[in-house]
Amino acid sequence: MDGVTDPDQVGHRSMRPVLQTVLLDVAPPLVAYYGLRAAGASEYVALLSATLLSGVRVAYGVVKSRQLDPFAAYLLLTFGLSLAVGLATTDPKLILVGNTLVNGIGGLIFLGSCVIGTPLTQVVGDRFRKPGDVAGDDLEADSTRTRRIHVQLSAMWGIGLLVEVAIRLVVIANLSVDAANGVNSAITLPVIGLLVLATIVVGRRSSAPAAGTA
Repeated sequence: MDGVTDPDQVGHRSMRPVLQTVLLDVAPPLVAYYGLRAAGASEYVALLSATLLSGVRVAYGVVKSRQLDPFAAYLLLTFGLSLAVGLATTDPKLILVGNTLVNGIGGLIFLGSCVIGTPLTQVVGDRFRKPGDVAGDDLEADSTRTRRIHVQLSAMWGIGLLVEVAIRLVVIANLSVDAANGVNSAITLPVIGLLVLATIVVGRRSSAPAAGTA
């Protein structure tokens, strides 16, 4: 494979920014929530503050990239809906339920992108792919094969996010707000980690034939 980047290494490089993004999306709001609760703030104030902090993170990402691509629009949509839920009710449990259902909308968007427009995983991949990513360029050369792979990946992410939503709703129904907020965040990380791992595996398999012919 002279002159061809190892697809395994490409997969790890392309997924690392995704994991970093997830950690940055989850950790600061969680720290803010429990920090405010420790300082004596109400559950509602802590949840609303955490939601606003998430919005600052999303807005910063859009400004930094200087473009509103479909993935950025998706993030802004989910933040807007979460903020609307927080302003529409002062019941902290309803806020948790509303935010969880917003994540469900994200899962539906992943599934919808399989049949309308560009699969969302392809949009995300293009967003994080660096110039010189040969494996990514090889896939891009075969648009039919690329779309088929990303339809499978987007369907996997959509179903995975919907399953996560179902689990989180059960947690909210059975635990206090403070406990449910922490447990749900703890659920999100392994679910996203498994989805990213599955994405890497699929990416390796799809890149192997092209790499083998180089």
